[in-house]
Amino acid sequence: MVWSDVKAFASWTLCGVALVIVCVLATFPYEQLQARVLAELSRGSGLAVSAAQWSLAWPLGLEWRELALTGPHGPRLQVARLLISLLPGSLLEGRPSVAVKAEISGGANGPRGQLTSRGILRSWSRPALVHLTGTLEQVDLGRLGVPALKRGLLRVELDQRWREPEGPVSAGHVRPTDGRWQVEVAEVQLEAVPLGPVTLPSVGLSTLKGRLECREAACRVELLEGRGPDGTLNGSGTLVLRTPLPQSELTLSVTIVVSPEFALRASAAGFALASPGLPINVTLKGPVSNLQLAL
Repeated sequence: MVWSDVKAFASWTLCGVALVIVCVLATFPYEQLQARVLAELSRGSGLAVSAAQWSLAWPLGLEWRELALTGPHGPRLQVARLLISLLPGSLLEGRPSVAVKAEISGGANGPRGQLTSRGILRSWSRPALVHLTGTLEQVDLGRLGVPALKRGLLRVELDQRWREPEGPVSAGHVRPTDGRWQVEVAEVQLEAVPLGPVTLPSVGLSTLKGRLECREAACRVELLEGRGPDGTLNGSGTLVLRTPLPQSELTLSVTIVVSPEFALRASAAGFALASPGLPINVTLKGPVSNLQLAL
């Protein structure tokens, strides 16, 4: 075979491969795929997920615009843009990887939250997450409609892994999971909260930090501390993960020491327990979607 024949054979081979790729891209059921992705997001989060529009993100991605995530007991989350792309290098590996970027709406004048994440799936036939890392920052919690929370900028760093269970996973439970979450909220402002016949005045904290360590399906709150003009708080507790996530069970004990300025405001509102230097013990318990507070 002469050199010209080799070049002709290679050219026809490349043309054939290119035609196959074009045909696959042209006939692939992207509509069903994007609907499946949204359905999986809804199932995993326990929220209803809908998008105003979607499009292909060349070469191996899907993009959604104006997503709305709503739940029966939680706030409404508006995502201006969500992009999920398959990483080309993972095409040759047994476990495909995806990159995720999102912009979370912050209102007309508020900052837009940013999510950057990478996930590794178990396989093509079983596209379940086995490892997820990411950073979420500049999320204005006041725009999410979180009860009693007026203001606060959220930042989260996460590293989460999932393992195969030894037996079947019962309804409401999750796969065994190991992970670490670092959470920080800046410029926290809580609304006044009625507690029986009295009202707890609005509370302001400069910073609120937390660290969550997960083993199996149980997470431990290793760090919870806040400091600001109205006092300090420290806490610890546990979080038992459930499916969907808003049904996870939280038990959290918090010790609060108020400042003299806050004590004056609290006394004027009839909250005599708030004395400078006197610790106040608060317990939060129940499903995340319906926490109960007790002193």
